[in-house]
Amino acid sequence: MNDLKVVLKKKNIPVLVDFCLEESVEFIVKPQSFPDTDWEFTMKISDIKTAVVAGMFLRENRIEISGIDQQKYKKPPVKKNKEEEATEKPVHAKPPVSKDNKEDTSTIF
Repeated sequence: MNDLKVVLKKKNIPVLVDFCLEESVEFIVKPQSFPDTDWEFTMKISDIKTAVVAGMFLRENRIEISGIDQQKYKKPPVKKNKEEEATEKPVHAKPPVSKDNKEDTSTIF
């Protein structure tokens, strides 16, 4: 089907090799000429299932595919902490009931 190329540091190669062996994906590893510390890892993707599993694995391990412009794809929204959410949400409270007016104004629909 297609080849999937990623550029890795030497320390990340064993993780990707283990994945390829588990999923029976054919791969080629070549050193890059510049910089000397990076390696080009090419996986032979044969079907859509393998492509999806490989994509999920690469995303989970924060490995970017070479040749794809990351600016084109929408990144997932960053989760805010509870303090930021509390300051953004308006607080809607019931007005206090005065002691003089003890009528129940609530209705049931």
